[in-house]
Amino acid sequence: MLFTRVPMYERYQINMVSSAIINTWLLTMHGSGLGIVENGTLAVENETIVYAGPSDRFNPSNADSIIDGTNHVTMPGLVNTHFHSGMTLLRGGAQDMPEIEWMNRGVGPLGAHVNHDDSLIGSKLAIVEGLRSGTTTFAEYGANVARLVENVYQPFGVRVVATESINEISSNRSHLKPSDLYEFDPLKGDAALKQGEQLFENFRGEDLVSCMYGPQALDMMSVKLLTKIRDRAVFRGSKMHLHLAQGERERLQIQGRYGADVSTVSLLCQHNLLGDFLIGAHCHDTDAPERELMADARVSMASCQSSISMIDGIVPPLSHYVEELGGTAGLGTDQAPGPGNHNMFREMRTASLLAKITHQDPTRLPAWKSLELATIAGARVLDLDDIIGSLEVGKRADLITINLHHPNLSPTVSQPFRNFVPNLVYSASGSEVDNVFINGRQVMAGGKLSFIDESSLLEEADERASLIFARAESDWRNAGSMLVRHVDQGHL
Repeated sequence: MLFTRVPMYERYQINMVSSAIINTWLLTMHGSGLGIVENGTLAVENETIVYAGPSDRFNPSNADSIIDGTNHVTMPGLVNTHFHSGMTLLRGGAQDMPEIEWMNRGVGPLGAHVNHDDSLIGSKLAIVEGLRSGTTTFAEYGANVARLVENVYQPFGVRVVATESINEISSNRSHLKPSDLYEFDPLKGDAALKQGEQLFENFRGEDLVSCMYGPQALDMMSVKLLTKIRDRAVFRGSKMHLHLAQGERERLQIQGRYGADVSTVSLLCQHNLLGDFLIGAHCHDTDAPERELMADARVSMASCQSSISMIDGIVPPLSHYVEELGGTAGLGTDQAPGPGNHNMFREMRTASLLAKITHQDPTRLPAWKSLELATIAGARVLDLDDIIGSLEVGKRADLITINLHHPNLSPTVSQPFRNFVPNLVYSASGSEVDNVFINGRQVMAGGKLSFIDESSLLEEADERASLIFARAESDWRNAGSMLVRHVDQGHL
């Protein structure tokens, strides 16, 4: 399929460009299907895409730097719509345990011993992992997120949607039973909201940083505070990113506080808190009518298939929301103590496989739909689809190249169809990504990151994680999760 637009170099009268990738397969994610261009060229001038189309309509001598894209796919960078990087040093610390224990008895006792410097190293590790597997935009969600932006994202030159976590509950919850209600502290919530507001001021005009509000979950704050956050998001033309109906733990809190017949979605609906200003993360404790309400209200979903399957043993309702209700959704990796990774290729594969299993239908969430969810649809969730998510002239040059000449992606054929489309989802591991551009800057070339000594980072991550787990051992044992018994039985 050929681009039918006027040749981009004529439209923009290109004299010189910063870089060009030539002789490549383009997955533009624009136009019909995936917008596939065979033997294509993509050209970048400064931070902007100035050409995306057939190679025979572009003069490569105009480019300062040329990458030969033979046996490669060039596509938009992947968009991670729900990402907690600060706890990455706890990777492997809270798996294979009951959901009801996961937060208060699993992650909580360990996380209490993660200091600010630990979270910075964890964030660096998570972003390096993501970049290496093709992610160029991260919806970072956490406490004191400005510190991560200033010390990690901006020095790395990575695109981020900065979201300050806001809640009203005490951090000391390990003693609570599942049915015990959290105590709310309005002063804590107001302070967190003020910190979230400051994000917008701190990063006003920053090209690679956008901001959202992060009310953590409806069981962790009053309806009054959430309504206030909604009003601020609407005023700013932003969104609020809410963990929504994320399992039995939340359901018990909502029912205990508001009544046995009340759910998160029904409460949100009652208070006019469903709308296109809302991103709902996870949503696995919703029923079909509730999801229909959400889709009709144009709520976006950030679906973390691997994480929720690992933590809750439940498949989030992504396929139903997107394929049956026509809702807007993207994919996310959540946090390393959940799925164990921040690899969007793994997330695409997991999402597609779980949809097929859940619905007992092998046609569910086909490869091309998973690729869309990880690119343009994810950008749409984050309100960034006007600048990223597809390879179009005038958009920012956030893009990756993938080496098809790789054992797990070979062979590559193009007739009677292009087999690399399903192979990217079902066979790729992410290690095949060899070039990464963000805002026109090449941050990875030939598989090597340009801005960090990875070996030193890994050594520091190991050292810090060892100290965290040692400091937390007594608290972790006293919390008495099922994982403690597994350790004592020699399984870990």
